[in-house]
Amino acid sequence: MEIARILENKPKNHIYGLMGNINITTNNNNYSIVTSYKFNGTVKEYLNSPKASSSLKMVMLNDEILNKTSNELSIGNLKKISLAKALIENKDYLVLNYFEKEQNYQEKENFKRLWKKLSKEYHKTIIIFTNDLTYIWDIAKELIFVDNYSVINTILKNDYNIFMDNLNNPEITKFIELMKEKGIDIDNYTNVLELLKAIYRLKESK
Repeated sequence: MEIARILENKPKNHIYGLMGNINITTNNNNYSIVTSYKFNGTVKEYLNSPKASSSLKMVMLNDEILNKTSNELSIGNLKKISLAKALIENKDYLVLNYFEKEQNYQEKENFKRLWKKLSKEYHKTIIIFTNDLTYIWDIAKELIFVDNYSVINTILKNDYNIFMDNLNNPEITKFIELMKEKGIDIDNYTNVLELLKAIYRLKESK
């Protein structure tokens, strides 16, 4: 299942968090995939647009980088250049592939503000592909969990608080005991995605 299929029936102009095992490539021309692309020539040649300077400013880079080649750039800056290119292309869907890695706290917060601006003011649909639930928890309209290229669970923004409240629910405690009876030790799971996979496997085994 490609990423465009997962989003085809979702409302546009929102931020979505996507976690799990999926091929983020797509044949849909209305998607820009932002990742650490290598490119030929300089940044200026790669961007090849009168909007190069303004797009670099939006991704928090300056014009000094225009004469650099991809071999001179860090993975983090390659992703920012890829984002600048996507902003110039101006497509409706923007897919961010582990974009927050290699960034410090302040950079992450700055880009989260950019995602909100792009979705609200520029009517872009932002898909943040990540394994860091904390990065998307406060900005995504919906969290989409994927395993083996199939959607196994979704959590809507309105359900976030319910989801968190239920972590201390007695029924959850019973479920944890059931998982342990099935040989799935919840203490071994350090993130929600892996826990959801275990839950899905438990459901399939019933």
